[in-house]
Amino acid sequence: MIIRQARTADIPALVALRMQLFCEVGELATPQADPALWQATVDYFTRAMSEEGALSWLAEADKQEGGKQIVAAGTLALFVRPPYPGNLAGVEGYLLNMYTRPQWRLQGIATALLDTIAAFAIARQLGKVWLHASEQGRPIYERIGFVANPAQLEWLPAVE
Repeated sequence: MIIRQARTADIPALVALRMQLFCEVGELATPQADPALWQATVDYFTRAMSEEGALSWLAEADKQEGGKQIVAAGTLALFVRPPYPGNLAGVEGYLLNMYTRPQWRLQGIATALLDTIAAFAIARQLGKVWLHASEQGRPIYERIGFVANPAQLEWLPAVE
């Protein structure tokens, strides 16, 4: 198993894994169900990689017939806020797109991805990293110190 940072050539795999995640949580019927979402996601990763606004990591495993296959991914979207106590740089990260193909789960892959992303966050001195976790994923994040934060509110503006 190899954990590495994603490159532009990996965008189709990142998008496919993200769409599979949406299927698994019931937001899409099939990965190709929403072509506009697929294309918007390709555009997002293309822009984010070129601007380094979000960085992604992949887990690659050997295929039985030779070569490598991408079996998991995770993305850290970077945000810059004004400096605040404890975070003079104002840089934070939102962890998203953490997904492991079902047949590769329970092998420590998500843990290895998270550890790599966490090491990057520490090296870059991010003031905070936050995420939305599934019940299945919570223990992986709690293991390194993520805690629930009831202090935040969320608003979804109506789109007309």
